[in-house]
Amino acid sequence: MKTINTVVQDVYSLMEDRKYKGDLQTIADKVGKEVSEALVESFNERQKTNGLRMSGIGKCERSLWYNIKGYEQEPIDGSVYLTFLQGHILEAVLLGLVELAGHTVTGKQGKHTVEGVNGSQDCEIDGELVDVKTASDWSFKNKFTETGIKDDAFGYIKQLSGYGKTEGREVGYFLAFNKNKSTLKLCEQQLETDIDQHIVQLKDKMELDTPPMRIAKGSTVGKDGRERLNMNCSFCGHKENCYGSLTSITKNGFTSYYVDQVAGSF
Repeated sequence: MKTINTVVQDVYSLMEDRKYKGDLQTIADKVGKEVSEALVESFNERQKTNGLRMSGIGKCERSLWYNIKGYEQEPIDGSVYLTFLQGHILEAVLLGLVELAGHTVTGKQGKHTVEGVNGSQDCEIDGELVDVKTASDWSFKNKFTETGIKDDAFGYIKQLSGYGKTEGREVGYFLAFNKNKSTLKLCEQQLETDIDQHIVQLKDKMELDTPPMRIAKGSTVGKDGRERLNMNCSFCGHKENCYGSLTSITKNGFTSYYVDQVAGSF
């Protein structure tokens, strides 16, 4: 009986010796169908969602408040949508390889609801709750560790904890794929068993007439005296709603945002 602890080495061995388990064509067809569905879905009309989803419960509360209250977001760049599509495609292929390596993959897109907030898990591997993440080389090395995620700015842990709450799980896993080097890492993550309390408090904050506080260290003041947004706030679609007037400077392909000291001082 395979266990999740060997999944990374088993996939590597599969690619080396090509000795697979199960029906190759059936699994390949299933992967192809999921890739096809992901491609078609990317061209469907994008619906605006102003309610809370499990994927958002760990994100910046202030940004969530602006979204729920109907504030206009900045349009999402085409490259970001490409990143989303890439993640869906790689997830389908990777889970197909996990299955061919002899592991059981079940519960794909299984539904969960905690305190009225809904979400869909990625899957279960060998009975363990798993979220598949594609990552840059830097994130793979610095953010994903064997004992879980560090500096969880995107709220992945709370999202996974929400999925685990409905089944009383205390541990889940992130299966991270380095899209720069095609390497894998299995991260065992302790889940937040009180995530239901967090959701209740978050829903209360969303009902308020004023937005929650900005995230800690959302901006820093440099030696030149200018207030610069950090990376997470720079990518946020509500940064102008949050900070007011901003000045942007693009250098070497990366755009930095600086707060107008008058408009951003509320």
